[in-house]
Amino acid sequence: MSGAAPFHDDDAPPHVPRWAVIAAGCIMFGTVALATISRLTTPDYSLPAATAPIMAVRFIQNEAQALLVQNAASGQPITTIAPSADAFLRTTLRTMIEARLADGFSRTAPFLLIPAAHHVLILDDPTTGEHIDLQAFGPSNSGQFKALMPHHGDRS
Repeated sequence: MSGAAPFHDDDAPPHVPRWAVIAAGCIMFGTVALATISRLTTPDYSLPAATAPIMAVRFIQNEAQALLVQNAASGQPITTIAPSADAFLRTTLRTMIEARLADGFSRTAPFLLIPAAHHVLILDDPTTGEHIDLQAFGPSNSGQFKALMPHHGDRS
């Protein structure tokens, strides 16, 4: 009785059709080519034109973890933000200051608040070249920075 089972080599690599290998290679090549073209043809982002005076502000954290905000040009205090207030403002600044420190810059250099068209407010870090469109995070979050501007004297 020759009822021997057919031979199966479990250690053999699985068979992948040649067309699948070629298709995967084309997809990978296409992805890299499109990313390269996009990188080479995307214009540099430039800051929008200011529609009001640009304000240089310095943020200093005191021993009680309150954030002292000062007009960097005049040295005049603008406000003091309590440790539990304005979480978005604090998180945004912490992120930008960490980028400064990673690049070897000082944490105390001023930031620029740039009012632009369509109620946009840009937070710019001249030391690292980073800038954030604060309006993209919604009116309540951008409002934490807008309240620092002179025409928003609602802080004390």
